[in-house]
Amino acid sequence: MNRRGFLASTGAVLSLGVAGRRAARRPDPVVVRVWFSDAAAAHEGLEARVEGYLGAALDAAGGGVEIDFAPSPVSLPAEGGRHVLAVHWPAKVVEGAVGVGRVDPVADVNLLVTDGDPREQPAGYARPHVAAVTGAKYVARMPPAAETPSVVPYSVRAAATQLLLHEVGHALGIGHEHGSADRDGDAVVASPMVGSYLWASREVREKHVPDRNVCGGSLPGDRSTSERRLRLRYADCAVQALR
Repeated sequence: MNRRGFLASTGAVLSLGVAGRRAARRPDPVVVRVWFSDAAAAHEGLEARVEGYLGAALDAAGGGVEIDFAPSPVSLPAEGGRHVLAVHWPAKVVEGAVGVGRVDPVADVNLLVTDGDPREQPAGYARPHVAAVTGAKYVARMPPAAETPSVVPYSVRAAATQLLLHEVGHALGIGHEHGSADRDGDAVVASPMVGSYLWASREVREKHVPDRNVCGGSLPGDRSTSERRLRLRYADCAVQALR
């Protein structure tokens, strides 16, 4: 994508939604550039965890992935909140695309990771080519990706890690309709693009979780009595869209 195309799509991030977009088929590796906030950068091991979990999930989608970390952290007015995630960070990316400011964006995904609390909403935000997530300290506490199965019990650490995949998926063009959930014995396993929304309140669920997904399966209805598990890989329908 050239600079003009990047600006056109990124300039729309302040007002347009992601639902219904399709990811373009790409012959080249996906490039994700990652920035940490000042506070996030203080967590030892965070870079390795972000690279490990994002790399494993995107590499499984095919085509390869390059994860590049910005050389210095980003100073933010706060570590969370809608303004920081949805306005301040996208504006910094746009400024960088026109040569103003210190952010040097890439064409695929420009991801900001902050030390905000992922239990507070909004925990993440994404538009074409731009994503922002909270939860740095929880991601840093995850075990190495190479030592972790693709399905894990629900925890704040795992949910924050899955949030990385969720928002990067949005930035690459896939939506909640590319999420799935299935039963594994007494457990319900949610994939990244539906994630914790599966266990949210009825109002939130109706707003964010489609009744059926692109894979064609129905989401389990008796979620409250089931063990919660999270998948750290994209569902098959999401993989096909990313390809």
